[in-house]
Amino acid sequence: MSDILLVGTVSNVEKSLKYDLIKVVNALSSFKEISVFLVESDSTDQTSKLLSNFASQIPNFSFLSLGNLKPSIPDRIDRIRYCRNQYVSYIRNIPNSELPKFIAVADLDGMNKALSKKALVSCFNRNDWDVVLSNQKFGYYDIFALRHKKWQPNDCFTELEELKRKIPLKNSNKTNLISKVKLNWAYDRARNKAIYSKMIRIKRNSPWIQVNSGFGGFAIYKSQLFLQHDYSANSALTKESEHVALHNKIVSSGGKIFINPALINSNFNTYNINRIFIIREMRRLINKNNQVVNFLKRILWKL
Repeated sequence: MSDILLVGTVSNVEKSLKYDLIKVVNALSSFKEISVFLVESDSTDQTSKLLSNFASQIPNFSFLSLGNLKPSIPDRIDRIRYCRNQYVSYIRNIPNSELPKFIAVADLDGMNKALSKKALVSCFNRNDWDVVLSNQKFGYYDIFALRHKKWQPNDCFTELEELKRKIPLKNSNKTNLISKVKLNWAYDRARNKAIYSKMIRIKRNSPWIQVNSGFGGFAIYKSQLFLQHDYSANSALTKESEHVALHNKIVSSGGKIFINPALINSNFNTYNINRIFIIREMRRLINKNNQVVNFLKRILWKL
């Protein structure tokens, strides 16, 4: 296969970056040459130092560290959008004669633990695509980035807020245990309807699914797309995923985006296990009780 450039954004990944990077690079090993360019920001651990070490030891590895962006870009999505556009700029500065045919975009925070060379090669069993997106064994988790005419036509969090507004609160007594339980169930049903119920399990051997947007922690793009399009939002008011902004432009210009069910990059992850009600409840209770959180941290530290 021809060459490929791996890009991504990272923050506070000191403990996981080396393993995740090895995993993704091994999956890409069918390509003749693999280059890596990462954009780091807002890390409070030793991520920047680790990236510097990699750059001095690994051929074709480079990175850009942007420091602390939170004061100037407080919104998380806007911050990620800005960081992703930095690797778009990097791609656009590559001479045409050296531009790889493909760009791989990966999350390097533990989301690609199941990615394999076989899964990667399956993307090239057909050539009618411009973007190929990954799949997760326990359920496709990235509903925020997903756009599909029937499956997820609009922003899931906008839908969630609309559902929450329909929950009757006038007669609820927040100090009454039964009322509190009923209210919590109502909010959970809203979250389940807007998000978790849509984390469907796509069998590995299923046909490819054409979508208008998605991500899932790993994707392959034809590199020319980044010469024409970036992650910038069409409106300063939008709070949609940065992937939606990019993919809207790609689809509008005639590009085709598919989820490849065989491109499994994760089995269970921190998002799709929320399909299980008891997991959601445990997390809610833990998050509300700092004493429980601190106790569990002490226990886990001793293991």
